[in-house]
Amino acid sequence: MLTGKTVTKENLLQWIENYRWMVETIEEARQPVAKADNNSYIGAKTAMYGLEATLPKASGGTSDPVYTEVQRRVYSLNYRIKEYEQKIAEVQNRIPLVHGDREIEVLHRLLDGDSMRTIGKHMGLSSTTIFRIRNSILEHMVK
Repeated sequence: MLTGKTVTKENLLQWIENYRWMVETIEEARQPVAKADNNSYIGAKTAMYGLEATLPKASGGTSDPVYTEVQRRVYSLNYRIKEYEQKIAEVQNRIPLVHGDREIEVLHRLLDGDSMRTIGKHMGLSSTTIFRIRNSILEHMVK
């Protein structure tokens, strides 16, 4: 999935730990653009009909620093969103490799952003045991 990169245990662990906020960031980025009504976006419009359509249009860039900042964020966000989607897909593709009720439960709780201590408390296990289960999960997912 990730071109030119081999997936290591460290990468996979980082992606699992960051899974929840990456999903939330993607959801936020996919929110629809603000609209004034059903067919009209808020912002500058170009006339399509009438006298205004025949007049010369502005050419060149804008010196507006706010516009430049918005463009930078949109470009940066699109690049990052693509990267997040690839990482999330890589983790999701490896979920079926995990077997055992305990391991599956720990994995899903890790993906939800729960800490080792919270998972241990919920399952009635020590955080050290959860740590071992997490390492076992990573072993299965890297193969």
